[in-house]
Amino acid sequence: MIGNQIKKLRMEHNMTQKQLADQLFVSAQAVSRWENEEVEPSVSTITEMAKIFGVSTDVIFGVSEKPEGEPAEPTPPPEPEVIVKTEYVYKEQKPVLAVCEQCNRPIYVGDEIVRRTSCRRVHTFCRECDTMNQKRRHEEAVSEGVRLRKHSFAWGTVGALAVLGIMLGIVISQKMTSLIPLAIILPIAAFTLISCWILQNNFIGDLMETITGWGIRLPGVIFSLDLEGIVWLLTVKLALWILGILGTIFLWALALSIGGALSLFVYPFAIQKNIQHPELHED
Repeated sequence: MIGNQIKKLRMEHNMTQKQLADQLFVSAQAVSRWENEEVEPSVSTITEMAKIFGVSTDVIFGVSEKPEGEPAEPTPPPEPEVIVKTEYVYKEQKPVLAVCEQCNRPIYVGDEIVRRTSCRRVHTFCRECDTMNQKRRHEEAVSEGVRLRKHSFAWGTVGALAVLGIMLGIVISQKMTSLIPLAIILPIAAFTLISCWILQNNFIGDLMETITGWGIRLPGVIFSLDLEGIVWLLTVKLALWILGILGTIFLWALALSIGGALSLFVYPFAIQKNIQHPELHED
């Protein structure tokens, strides 16, 4: 466990989380998250920690630590005293331009900063995390497109069978053999209409919503404040209400007719588009 190793080495060197964070140019919260196994530091950060603790990176990864009970290696003989001349080299530290909100890694290069706006809030990510997020969103969009395709097949089939049953019932009960071609076309149109609506990668759904949203604006009613005026008002209001319902039914029938007719031609392109690019659909 990398977090346990970092904590163990830090305590062996009598360092606080803040002291270690300052040497790594990160926040103390980042060190705390590493030790709690919430996130893992980058490879470059692990390399810097190995230099600070004077160990190899394998020790931090926990792959070269000796198991308990293993006999210690013999102490090597003391080396001859060597006089070392120390020279101090001052290296200018690059300023931190931003900190990634996802991995808490400081960003020193402007080209590595990616800002995304979500819910009127600007989020800052490093290039690596942003690439991972873009890949994850693309995979989620592909998965949603495949789900919509399966639902279009299922509900389209249910709708087609329902229309077919109604049409066959009318043809058999009324003995209207002239409706047989219509009994074949309408179930197919029902399947393509429902499928296009569910796939959400074509204009059929928007077209039907536009048609049904037209509505009918009914005029106002002028009446007198007496018994006959109130009766007149209630009568006209009832008539306008019935007219509004009939208008809504008409608009829905018009939308279904136009949408069903167009979907016969749109569906082949819509299903091909979903198979080739399932991520292309409305959210």
